[in-house]
Amino acid sequence: MQTLQRLARWLPVLAGAIAGMLIMLVVGQIVQTRIDDFRLRAYVQDIMGFMSDASVSSRDALQSAMYSGAVPCTDEDILALRRVAMRSPYFHDIARVHGSHLLCSAVAGRMASAPELPPPSHETRNGLKLWHTLTGIVTPGVRVNAVGLGDVVVFSPPVLPDRLVTPARGFASVASTSDMRFQFWRAGLFDDQQRIRPGETSRWLDVGVVRRYSACSNRADVCASAVYVSSSLAGNPTGLALALAIGGLAGGSVGLSWRARRRYRTSIDWVTQQAAEAGGIHVVYQPLVRLSDRKMVGVEALARLNDNSGAPISPDMFIPIAERRGVLGLITRQVVRRALIEMHGRALADPEFHISINLAAADVVDRSFHTYLNHMAASLRVPRAQIALEITERSTDNMKRLREALDRLRADGYQIHIDDFGTGFSNLAYLSTLNVDALKIDRMFTHAIGSDAVGSAIVDQICKMAALLEVDVIVEGIETQAQADYMLALSPRAIGQGWLFGKAVPADALGSGVAGARAPEAVDAPGERA
Repeated sequence: MQTLQRLARWLPVLAGAIAGMLIMLVVGQIVQTRIDDFRLRAYVQDIMGFMSDASVSSRDALQSAMYSGAVPCTDEDILALRRVAMRSPYFHDIARVHGSHLLCSAVAGRMASAPELPPPSHETRNGLKLWHTLTGIVTPGVRVNAVGLGDVVVFSPPVLPDRLVTPARGFASVASTSDMRFQFWRAGLFDDQQRIRPGETSRWLDVGVVRRYSACSNRADVCASAVYVSSSLAGNPTGLALALAIGGLAGGSVGLSWRARRRYRTSIDWVTQQAAEAGGIHVVYQPLVRLSDRKMVGVEALARLNDNSGAPISPDMFIPIAERRGVLGLITRQVVRRALIEMHGRALADPEFHISINLAAADVVDRSFHTYLNHMAASLRVPRAQIALEITERSTDNMKRLREALDRLRADGYQIHIDDFGTGFSNLAYLSTLNVDALKIDRMFTHAIGSDAVGSAIVDQICKMAALLEVDVIVEGIETQAQADYMLALSPRAIGQGWLFGKAVPADALGSGVAGARAPEAVDAPGERA
């Protein structure tokens, strides 16, 4: 089960990595497509360069021969034809024709037999005649293509550069006139050629294994259409591995970030915020016992919080968090409401019973909290004199505001207790500025009783100060009978609080009004503050 839980915790990272790889495969395929488009365009531009140069060369040769001014097929004319032929590397021969019969050529001279040309394969709008693959017309056994204009015909070999005749694997092309009715040549595997759609170019958003590109020359009546049929990331092992690696890392990072965010949402900060805003705080009560007769004369209401798994969170952790996040006042209100609801029956039944509630300095000076507290006490009919408000000694740094706020609360009828006394400004002058009803001796001094002479001396001084000011003494952290006996002898009216008399428990588990001492060995081991 624990193994499955661990795997479940890492599931977002795994899912993110898989999603990242899938996304990167799509992105990688798009990038691969763009790369293949670039290669396809370069291939077509290479074709266009060769075809344009050959077409322009043939056109210039035709025009030069047509307007040479020489009498056709004279020695002067044949010499002129030969000069034209020598200037171009793109054609095999140039000849004079009459009708469809050849009269003379640069290679053969004057022809006695006057071979006849077949009808042209195509004729352009400009009157240019095109023949495809003529055999033995000029030279026996030689195959040529022909371009004719007026009484001049240029013969070119059908042999193309190797890079065009045998393109890279997956490439195929067709060269034709702009109207696509005449094809000069085709290259590539036959099956690949069948995928060519003359004049069509794939859009950038088209993603597939077949890419198409077409272009036409602005120098001659020549167009080229090509296709690449292997545009797939799977055909690029390096690119595929890179895409998977980047996608896995990126997706895993996103999943890890999401997991961290989810863990944060379940962290103490988040749990504290949610509990404060949504009423998730529960309250437990620790007995306050009069040492002289062991009567329970009150309880301290303590806020408790569990995490999402049900494990308790120490108040030393969530209270500072709530204060930092500005929601401690919401927690205080929850404690007030629940404590008065659950303890009002005991308070009404026993005039000596009081409910002690911890306040932060911000609560003390908050007038809206005063209004809330008065409303809750009135609606539940709990006498204000039986509600004790505890404020830590360390929170009384800003004396003026706090003294004024405490005076208002005391004037409203509430008891004021100083919590954790002895850890802050413990002196008579300090106490004389505050109107308080009781001092709570911090547990660190209680634990020093009988084992630390300095700590015991401090406890003695606090009790003397309390007697001088005529305020009650409440002793926190009593865990042994010896501590209880010592405090009883020192302050007969003292009230004790600690595990000797009971741990903090829910309202329905709180005992009767008289607490009996437990043997020291039966006391739970000291832990977090109750």
